[in-house]
Amino acid sequence: MEKIAFLDLEASGLGPASWPIEVGWCFDGDAPETMLICPAEEWPREAWDDHAASLHGLAHDALTESGLAVGAVCERLNQVLEGAAVYSDAPDWDGFWLYRLFAAAGARQRFSLCDFGELLSDLPPQAVAAAVAEAKILSPHRHRAREDVLHMKKIFDLATAGC
Repeated sequence: MEKIAFLDLEASGLGPASWPIEVGWCFDGDAPETMLICPAEEWPREAWDDHAASLHGLAHDALTESGLAVGAVCERLNQVLEGAAVYSDAPDWDGFWLYRLFAAAGARQRFSLCDFGELLSDLPPQAVAAAVAEAKILSPHRHRAREDVLHMKKIFDLATAGC
């Protein structure tokens, strides 16, 4: 059976020029990992959205000082996620930011992104609804990669507990 991983990216904003600032993932049964991403030179500073920053709480300067180079981030993502079933609760946005990340590094992404909703689609709807409600309390969504992958993992764990 394929290993299941949950993935989340935070970004500079939600516009067409936005770029990834943080990535996190968590395998079912493991602790999460996260990385701050140092902005690539070609990513426009103008795509930094102060409203998005108020949600995730990261400063642009913190990324340039503490973020990892895009190549190192891509290498690590490919290393840990290749061969896994990787789920995102926002695959369109996360896929867009992964594209921007790998393009900036000149690297090829060696894993595919799946829709978290599809992972839950075969489960009883009432179990999923109850899991979502309980996860909001036990492991809330915070607009940070670590907390958001733990939120998805908690929903999955709760929804599949009786299976």
